[in-house]
Amino acid sequence: MRIRLFFTVVLVVLGLTLADQVAAHSEVFERAPASGQVVGGTVDHVDISFWVPVTSGEIELTDPSGEPVSVGPTELAANGRVVTTDFAPLTEPGAYVVTHTELAEDGDSQTAQFGFTFDPSSEGRIAALLERDTGPNWVLLGGLAGVILILAGLFWPGRSKKSN
Repeated sequence: MRIRLFFTVVLVVLGLTLADQVAAHSEVFERAPASGQVVGGTVDHVDISFWVPVTSGEIELTDPSGEPVSVGPTELAANGRVVTTDFAPLTEPGAYVVTHTELAEDGDSQTAQFGFTFDPSSEGRIAALLERDTGPNWVLLGGLAGVILILAGLFWPGRSKKSN
């Protein structure tokens, strides 16, 4: 019985520690345009969605010659799970770089970059992230379900001891 209690305590502490780590960071769920995507048509915004809400964000865009593109204010949407900014529709073909910085609810700040290519003749289009629900954090929910299943297995009522 002491071994079961020991493993239960270890699993609960591990589960809570991992849950805190997973929930603490503003991990990117999806980008529009996507990293490495070739897009055409009207490209006039960047949207970045996250697994968990963020409290603030900043998006900067650099054109193919390395010059900053004038962007509007960075806004939060979808209850803080999407960071977005608008700008004048792109006209210059080439590789663009997006730099974004977010502040998570726990005070953790992170900065990342990704690139996309604008080709006016491309059939690729930007996804509509503001209309999608990013869904729950499946890593966190899966870990929690695993801990619950292990605990249920350890303490399942009617579980018989080994018969001789």
